This record gives sequence, C-alpha cells and structure tokens, in this order.
Amino acid sequence: MTSPEDAGGGWDGWLGPRQWGPLVAVFAITAIALGVLLAVRWDSEDAGTSPDVSALRQPVHWHADFAVFIRGQQFDFGQPQFVSTLESEKSQTVHIHDPRHTVIHIHREGTTWDEFFRSLGFLLDDPSFAGVTSERTCLKLPSGEKLCNTATETLKFYVNGVKVDGIANLDVSDLDRVLISYGPETHDEVVRTQLPKVSDEACIPSELCAERFPEGGIENEPCSKSGTTCN
Repeated sequence: MTSPEDAGGGWDGWLGPRQWGPLVAVFAITAIALGVLLAVRWDSEDAGTSPDVSALRQPVHWHADFAVFIRGQQFDFGQPQFVSTLESEKSQTVHIHDPRHTVIHIHREGTTWDEFFRSLGFLLDDPSFAGVTSERTCLKLPSGEKLCNTATETLKFYVNGVKVDGIANLDVSDLDRVLISYGPETHDEVVRTQLPKVSDEACIPSELCAERFPEGGIENEPCSKSGTTCN
C-alpha cells in the first residue's frame, strides 16, 4: 500500500516534497522580480532620474502649483540647478521654467510627483507607494539630508486643500495645488496657514485665466500650452 509520504503528501496536512518544490520556485521567481524592481528604483535614485518610459505615454501640456516648507521656511526652487532652460533641460517630461518657479510643466500623461522630484535630485518615499509606512516616510534633499518622520517632526501632504497620506506615486493633474510641509507642527491648523502660500498661477500657462495673462498676451509667457517651445 502506498503511504501519504510516497504519494507526495504528508501527515496532518503538511505538504510533501513534491508539493513544496513548485511553491519554492514561485517564491524564488517573485523575490528575483522584486529585487530587479528595487534595483531599478535605487539606480534611478543615484542617477537623479526615473527610468525613461515617457515615450509610452501620451503628450500633454499641463501645469500645477506646488510648495515645499521645511520647518516653516519655503524651499526656493528658483535656484539654477532646478530651473530648466533650452541649454539645460532637467527632464523632457516634467520641469520648472522661469519666471514661475512654483509652477511645474507636465509634458506626458501619467507623470507622478515622484518623477518630478527625482528629476531635481530629490527622493520622496511615502505611503502612496505600497509597503511604505508612515514611520518610513522620508524626503531626501539634493544635499543628501533626509527629512524623515520622527516623534517630533513629520511630513504633511495636501492636494487641493485636502490632507492625504502621501503624493509621490500620484499623477500630477492640470491645475493641482500641492503642499509638502516638514516640521514639528502637530496641529492641522498650523500647517493650513501655509496653504494660501501655495501659488495659484498654473492657470496662466495652461491658458485658462486670460485675465491674468502677462502684459502683451500669452505669447510673452515663456512656456504656455499653445507655445511651440519652452525656454
């Protein structure tokens, strides 16, 4: 008579060697795939850019307002290393232009805030990514300094006035207004005093508020929706 062990099964519900083999192979393949994905992400971090998949996404020309506050001070994105020009474009997909350093230009659908920040040398890990908890939420600055959630300081995120857990893996949409605030503030009321400081200028290059066009018309806007170049 054939025993459960000979048939590939085991006693008391335990799996035998023949059943464990395929499961081990599946786990191994999954682990390898996750390792490749993580390697791509961290290699991209070192390079300051995301893997180039932009050609697979439809072209758009959207604009969004944003602000980053660190311990009560607004971060200056008007520094030369963050501003794209014809001679030095930080990313073909998403970038900042003079004179509006709090407005980002999005040229491909499906562009995330992670992609934008990485193009400028930042790295944001937050709960919008699967597996990232509040305790592991950090914003790494181009200088190498890491601003992480601690018992005394935290990262706070607002999209169009609504508090969210994270934004890194969210798509940037036309006319979004996003606030990232890091510091010891523990009450939403304190952080909400920063919300009005998020600019409201994305509608100008998106050509949705003609009454606010610069003197001489939209053709004098360096990178507008109907413009043929961004400079």
